[in-house]
Amino acid sequence: GEWKHSCYTWALSPRTLKVYFEGELIGTKETSSGQKLPVDGYMVLGNEFDSYGGGFDTTNAFGGELFKVNVFNRELTGEEIKEMYDGGMCSEVEKKYGRERYLKWSDFLLEEKSGNVTEIDVGCDEGHSRWDILLTSPFLNKPLTQEMIDSLRSGWDILGDFIGATVTERFIRHFKFYHEEE
Repeated sequence: GEWKHSCYTWALSPRTLKVYFEGELIGTKETSSGQKLPVDGYMVLGNEFDSYGGGFDTTNAFGGELFKVNVFNRELTGEEIKEMYDGGMCSEVEKKYGRERYLKWSDFLLEEKSGNVTEIDVGCDEGHSRWDILLTSPFLNKPLTQEMIDSLRSGWDILGDFIGATVTERFIRHFKFYHEEE
């Protein structure tokens, strides 16, 4: 298959759902007033709830591949969506949004999966280096300062508070969610 990029945006105001495909706006729909996304709930990829918390119908199951699904805490602009599309499947453009990227693809990969789900290597991972941290927005294209170096040190020092804890996927998710920008 060929990689395709799609993006859906919605904000409480102006109550408009927008659909983008391959970086271009292809449709809009006005939504009802007063609708808000609740704080508690479920996030499902590849199917739909027939009842709250379950009731999946296998005939509604998604048949294909998903990659780099992200949920942001604000509506992205058309220009931002176009930049992600132009970056291509293996780009890391979305990382520059920091905490605005509320749910990251890596978060989805750590969650429980059900049904016929297979993780595959799409060929984007070129290996990781301890220096990759310098590719993130607090450092990239900025003059290196002692404050930056100190922030790197203190970011790892927090682990000292957890000596003896077992490093699990949940443990890692905690740090990614609560301490990503520290």
